[in-house]
Amino acid sequence: MKKRIYLAIAICAISLLAVGCGSKPTSTSPVQGSDPASTTPAPIANQEEEKEESQEINVFYADNQLLQLEKHKKEITFEDESDKYSKTYESLQISDQTELIPLWKNIDLLSVTFDQGKLTLDVNIPDEARLGSGGELLAIDALRETFFQFDEVTSIELLVDGNATESLMGHVELANPLTRE
Repeated sequence: MKKRIYLAIAICAISLLAVGCGSKPTSTSPVQGSDPASTTPAPIANQEEEKEESQEINVFYADNQLLQLEKHKKEITFEDESDKYSKTYESLQISDQTELIPLWKNIDLLSVTFDQGKLTLDVNIPDEARLGSGGELLAIDALRETFFQFDEVTSIELLVDGNATESLMGHVELANPLTRE
């Protein structure tokens, strides 16, 4: 009887050792005291930040009564020229001042291209983003004022879902392309 108990204990101990030896370590950090030269260095996060530029721009929003445009300074960070225009558009969509209304808030930018002075913005306007005639006129003026601050932009082609349109939201005639006055 004692032999069977000892035999059962021995089998359990061997089983536990076998299970413990078969599992692999889950930690990927180097073992303390190991050679640091043999480990792979982590990518440097600052490499991407070094490529980015920042610029302070003027962004135009409507006042809280939708009567006129108000200029507000913002700083944007971008990687290249195309990204600069995308970030500028994003600035038109968000105001950090409660008294300033972003007229492009719900209007999605589908694409942006810049070629020889011509900036092309392709947008999608969902129903909830549509404004009355006064708001539409202010939105176009806000876009003009914001993008024409860049000397290299000589005209703006505004497309809706890839197509040139006579009106942005159906109220105000849209000259395509928009040019400096």
